[in-house]
Amino acid sequence: MKKLIAALMLFSSTAAMADCFDMAGRDYHIDPDLLRAISWNESRFNPVAIGPNPTTGYGVGLMQIDSQHFNSLSLIGVSERHLKQDPCMNIYTGAYYLAIAFKKWGATWQAVGAYNAGFKDSPKQALRRYKYASKIEKTYRAIKASKQQPLLVQNP
Repeated sequence: MKKLIAALMLFSSTAAMADCFDMAGRDYHIDPDLLRAISWNESRFNPVAIGPNPTTGYGVGLMQIDSQHFNSLSLIGVSERHLKQDPCMNIYTGAYYLAIAFKKWGATWQAVGAYNAGFKDSPKQALRRYKYASKIEKTYRAIKASKQQPLLVQNP
């Protein structure tokens, strides 16, 4: 019985997470599968992941929201605790930052790369954006292929 309850809890939390990707994608006009691809590469879908970032501190949760953003997020009522304890809030916050990149550069792989490497105009950052976007694109293509759906992100 305990195993059944544990399995049901895992299934329901996974289903709820899936709904959050869909809802955040809908609300920010981003393909939910792209958000899933980012989450897979950032945390392997681990809602309690903490990842070190050698230059800015650390990332938290499914979308690895970077600690450099905590002060600005707190101004709109989003705390580090929220990001750690609420997977949906974490997904929405990741979608928010990706939407900022899409607003700046369009729905391109360069913008996807900015999710991880930022907007700084330097050859080093451009390479980091390219490498990150390449990883995400590979995962995104695999997700789409498994569903036999078209890609919604463009090459620049």
